Amino acid sequence: MSEALPEPQNPASADVTEFPDRPKRARVFKKGKMVFQNGLRSIPCMVRNISDGGAMLEFETAFILPKEFDLHIDLEDFEVTCERRWEKGLRCGVMFIGEKRYSSAQRAQVLKTSEEALKQEVDDRQETVDGFFSRRRSGDTRRTVEYPQPARPARPSGGKPGFGKRR
Repeated sequence: MSEALPEPQNPASADVTEFPDRPKRARVFKKGKMVFQNGLRSIPCMVRNISDGGAMLEFETAFILPKEFDLHIDLEDFEVTCERRWEKGLRCGVMFIGEKRYSSAQRAQVLKTSEEALKQEVDDRQETVDGFFSRRRSGDTRRTVEYPQPARPARPSGGKPGFGKRR
């Protein structure tokens, strides 16, 4: 009476053979922009991960997203046509359906220490015509031109004191 039990089938092994492995995605945090309707409309986004075949985008607010659009990434020098594959909350997954096209970089990524960035910001705010602040930091001891102050006329003494003056 020994009955042979059929071996349980592993459904996970069947799924693995049906779907090809997707390329490994690199985690990034880059500012991007979805451009659609022939460049007339755009939606800002953050690229959270990217691979050769697609990316995951994250938005600050909810938008009605188009099915196809061009994706521009600020710190990269390409743009690519994408198709929206899934959407969940403020995130969506896209698949690249076109070839990557070269475009000029919107801006260059420049990494500075916080001290260098702060010095640059102070320079931008306090730059003068004669360059006093930049010379002072660099150690230049050159004398600056001092302009004479106009002499103020003396106030007559006696009578009522001026506004806000104490007696």
